[in-house]
Amino acid sequence: MTSASNRPGNRTRKTILTIVVVVIVLAVVAAGVLSFVAFGPKHSTPGHVHVTSSGTASASASADASPTGCLGGSNRDNAMLLAAQKAAPHTTNGAVEVAAAFVRWTFRHPTATVDDANQVAGEIIASDASAQFKDLGTAVSRNQNPSGGAVADGTDFYVTTTPGVYYVDSAATDTVTVSVGAGYVIGGAVNPQLRTSSTFTLEWQRGAWRVQGGSLAHTTEDLFKTGTPFTQGC
Repeated sequence: MTSASNRPGNRTRKTILTIVVVVIVLAVVAAGVLSFVAFGPKHSTPGHVHVTSSGTASASASADASPTGCLGGSNRDNAMLLAAQKAAPHTTNGAVEVAAAFVRWTFRHPTATVDDANQVAGEIIASDASAQFKDLGTAVSRNQNPSGGAVADGTDFYVTTTPGVYYVDSAATDTVTVSVGAGYVIGGAVNPQLRTSSTFTLEWQRGAWRVQGGSLAHTTEDLFKTGTPFTQGC
């Protein structure tokens, strides 16, 4: 896995709060594994970071409700991810929910086991994704810190859509590209500074949304400025 990170400088202004903003993108690299790449820092005012209430975890979705960021439930395991995929409707908002579930499943420590990654890959990854992108088991085995160094190695963490946002980059009947922003939870508390940004293309195949690939479409700062907050967050 390749990763890079920068740390905030000492720039100060009376009306601006300097925060660390981490951009994380899921991409395919020549070595044949998934690469989580972190960038930062960025500067934004406090109002640029949306915070929403967590509410009750959603296990199902109505016809085309606004994305909750909780479809599948509040856990971050295979059962949550596959439940979100099964419940997500054939709509743009359904694709957003699956992307959010994939982000919650991916960015955590301890990570998924290789067996879990291999099991879910056959369901959640699109059939026309590259061979490298399909190889979640190798990605997990080679990178035990998917934060890209934003969180110290060996530190338990996960990401939450509670302060999260989403932005639909493009949408067609069977293909949606969506960016998802989330916050880090470290030591049981949402970190007030660290945020992630991930962009995924999903395709409707065999009656469900499946992830076809990842790309870098926005900086984290811009995504949190323009994105729509999830209605719930998990």
